[in-house]
Amino acid sequence: MTSPTHSEPGHPAPDATLDSALDPASVPAVGVKPSGAKIDLTQGSIQGHILRMLGPFSLAVIALISTGLVDSFFLGNLGGETNPQAGTIALAALGIAFPLTFIGNSANIGLGAGTMSAISRALGEGEVERARRHGAAAILFALVVMAGLVTLMILTMPSVTRLMGASGEVRSQALSYLAISLPGLVIVSIASMCNNTLRAHGEALLPSSIMILGAILNMVIDPFLIFGLGPFPRMEVAGAALATVIGNTVAAIYGLYLVRFVRRAIDFKGIRLATLRHAWATIASVGVPAMGTNIIVPVGTFFATVAVTRMTSEVGLAAFSLASRLELLSVGLLYALSACIGSVTGQNGGAGRTDRVEEAFRVSYRICIIWSTLMAVVLALIAKPMLGLFSNDPALIEMAVPYFYIVPITIFAYGFVFVTAAGFNALGRPKYGFIFTFIRSLILYAPLVALGAWQGGLFGAFIGIAVSNFLSGLIARYWALNRAPMTARKS
Repeated sequence: MTSPTHSEPGHPAPDATLDSALDPASVPAVGVKPSGAKIDLTQGSIQGHILRMLGPFSLAVIALISTGLVDSFFLGNLGGETNPQAGTIALAALGIAFPLTFIGNSANIGLGAGTMSAISRALGEGEVERARRHGAAAILFALVVMAGLVTLMILTMPSVTRLMGASGEVRSQALSYLAISLPGLVIVSIASMCNNTLRAHGEALLPSSIMILGAILNMVIDPFLIFGLGPFPRMEVAGAALATVIGNTVAAIYGLYLVRFVRRAIDFKGIRLATLRHAWATIASVGVPAMGTNIIVPVGTFFATVAVTRMTSEVGLAAFSLASRLELLSVGLLYALSACIGSVTGQNGGAGRTDRVEEAFRVSYRICIIWSTLMAVVLALIAKPMLGLFSNDPALIEMAVPYFYIVPITIFAYGFVFVTAAGFNALGRPKYGFIFTFIRSLILYAPLVALGAWQGGLFGAFIGIAVSNFLSGLIARYWALNRAPMTARKS
């Protein structure tokens, strides 16, 4: 039995919310079965669907996180115990490069959100051919957008790294990393759109395999290019970037093969100028705001990194960079959860099942709390020996340890923010994710980290991160469950 498409109890009419004027045309027909989807997410247990997808997606996210950790492990140990400063400089360079690469990756995530939203809603409406055209158009759209963005970042990276306070060898190594990794983001866009196309159909194993393949190749190639093993030149930081690009290239080719020949989920032949314009407009209506939403996060990280760079030291910057990367261990499953909720809310929203959309949010919030509590305990217990694996610098380790006593316990609330954003993106309502992320990253995170670093050094910065996570998460959860509409806009 389907639920009505008007506002649910506890969810005011849209004109009383951030969506002040819900167009009647945006409300889908009730009861449409997404027969074109590989897996029909409008039937069966919501929790069962989320948990079924969460396993493969978690493995994929862990694989991606592992590439960053492997980079940090090899680069942090570049000089060995005899010259720990070499590793500290390399980690500091990664910290400077990270906000820029994060911007590019966030743009790809945003475009992927637009792709997944458009396709899942079309499937929920029973429009299989339209979904295939959307998939093909998404790849073309992503290539155009990312080529422009990457060009802009390459032209501005010398001045941006200088603005961040980097100088000398740290800046030189950061630029060598960016010169290779930024162009590779265009290739990443292909793999990302293929991944999201398959996710929109309710699949988990195949999209996860795209991510895992690229990550494994990256980790295997890493030591050869970083240390110059065998016939390969010793490239150090630049070698880590090149290994990532090679892995992502193979993943993109594999992803295209899956969506074009294995699942036949995209159709380039069916695209005409009119359908391309419609597809790009549909994808952009979510993808562009979602890009903005995701780019806000690295912009906040940029300002926080500037504050840490200017108010601590080179060792403090390296400690901040390493702690931030290791924190991904605690948020990895929550990133995977945000990949699950979108296909569930998209298909059910497209079919008019607002009761199931709300349930998807509630199930996801419970998972955030359970997982984050577990990881907070684990990371607090293993913080010091874990850091010792990635650096031989005692000062760096001592500065980074408090992070794991302060921040992980608030990760559940940060999970609320990006899970909420992903769920509403899939409904064709990206403004909610934008607002919640803006509050977290620019109103709370960047100012509180800067204030904390000014008052208490790196320890104060960690306090600022925890407070911003907690407050923004409570805001996102309250608004999602009490104020925001659960209906989907027409694809």
